[in-house]
Amino acid sequence: MKTFNDRSFFSMYMLIIVLVAYSMLIVFTQNQERVTADSTIYLDLAEKYLRGDFDNAVNGYWGPMLAWLFIPFLYFNSDPVIAINALNLIVGLFTILGIWILSYRFEISGIIRGAVILSLLPMMLFFALVGLFDFLLVCFLVYYLGIVFSNEYQNKLSRGVFCGILAALAYFSKSYAFPFFIVHFLVINVLHFIRCSTKHEKRNVLRNAIAGFVVFLIIVTPWITAISMKYDHLTFSNQGKGNFAPMSPDDPKTGNIRGLFIFNKGLFPPTNETATSVWEDPSYTLKDIKSWSPLDSPRHFKHFIKNILRNIIDTYHIVETFSGLSIAILIAYALLLIAGPRNSLILREGRLYAFVTVLIFTGGYLPFHMEFRYLWTVNILLLLMGGHVLNIMFKNVFFNKKILQNVLIVIFALSFMFTPLRHYARAENNNMDKEMYNLSKLLKNKYQIQGTFASNREWEHIAIHDSWHKTFRLSYWLNSQYYGQTQAVISDDDLARELGKHNIDYYFVWGASQSIPRFLSKYKELTKDEFVDLKIYSLKEPND
Repeated sequence: MKTFNDRSFFSMYMLIIVLVAYSMLIVFTQNQERVTADSTIYLDLAEKYLRGDFDNAVNGYWGPMLAWLFIPFLYFNSDPVIAINALNLIVGLFTILGIWILSYRFEISGIIRGAVILSLLPMMLFFALVGLFDFLLVCFLVYYLGIVFSNEYQNKLSRGVFCGILAALAYFSKSYAFPFFIVHFLVINVLHFIRCSTKHEKRNVLRNAIAGFVVFLIIVTPWITAISMKYDHLTFSNQGKGNFAPMSPDDPKTGNIRGLFIFNKGLFPPTNETATSVWEDPSYTLKDIKSWSPLDSPRHFKHFIKNILRNIIDTYHIVETFSGLSIAILIAYALLLIAGPRNSLILREGRLYAFVTVLIFTGGYLPFHMEFRYLWTVNILLLLMGGHVLNIMFKNVFFNKKILQNVLIVIFALSFMFTPLRHYARAENNNMDKEMYNLSKLLKNKYQIQGTFASNREWEHIAIHDSWHKTFRLSYWLNSQYYGQTQAVISDDDLARELGKHNIDYYFVWGASQSIPRFLSKYKELTKDEFVDLKIYSLKEPND
């Protein structure tokens, strides 16, 4: 008779529950909230592929995979909201299934595995709200890790081949997968080589490593060739410079967040005539950013080290938000490695693979800057590592009481659910994507606004970028082009010249406390104080 402790029953039971619950929640809740600003860029790129505008569809900044996946939906004239939510449904279901498969690379009991799978539900719903392309990266990587973590990895050539295929798909989703795979696949194959005890097994590991790298390069080379030819230099992505160059000590305020260059330098024409904004391909603005190296001078090197240290602190805080137990899990996992045998037996247990993966994946972002969504793969691994730590604990006589084990499992699962549940609940009432989607419908129906847009740069003690993010979203839904936000400090005459230079049709002034440039009084203000924090000036219509 099977019990809930039987791993083949309980974890499968929880898997089915989570898959069904995820499907229902994706279909019936928060549809507009998942249409993020970055998702709209991929929708624009997919439209270009459909029109045959391949020169502009090929993009060195954004990976092509998500745009490719949108193409079938747009071909059949699906609403963008439906397309995005359909992909979130598909990606989420495959990711949950992939994590369930990956969990069998960890020594975890059936009831702990069930708790791990249940913890995934709020996580996946949260991932779907934040960034589909990062979600897609997680999906491909969990299948890759499920193969490469296996202690039977060397037994079949197909495992090396599939690692190369999955890594290529991950790279097409997000360029970070390119350097990550090169380093990670090499290191894990070295560990497999050390683990294997016979010459035949070692040869098979070498065979799989070569096969994986060859297959990966065969698949990605055409895309790398295409973007390298477009930008006239060899590159696998332009995101590296876009994220690293602004961190220079010569940049305003000694370093900044990604993309600040286009936030604080005034207006930029959209990349091409069908682009919503310059953010569709920031590559063309990077030529104006001075490249730098930590080896340029002692000052640069010091700044580089300070940035890494700052990112380590940020990483610590991000990992803490995944679960209040995250740091304890990492420490416990490290102690399990240290306390283990000092020979290849430690590799046979497979514990080292996950720990090394966390270090490599996290370390790759340290020279740049750190964001919560960058470490979602680490979040998944911490959940599985925590399950393994619990499993080891429960073998100790001190934890052999079932009631104590059940309490600890509940605390463990809830700790990973808290942050995604909180963000998911907040999104219903405080979500810029949904707010701008609804506002765009009102502006379209009431004012028939369409054309070229620009906005002010808001001040709330310091300059913020909310006006950029809001107007960019509106521009997409209103089928218009957004030239960005004007500089924070600019005279009336300079502002008038800049708006005229770019032939701006509508100027959005965000913020209830923002001062209104006097020259705008010559033009018609459309909203007539309908909104507390927004005024829209039609620069082609004189004031009555």
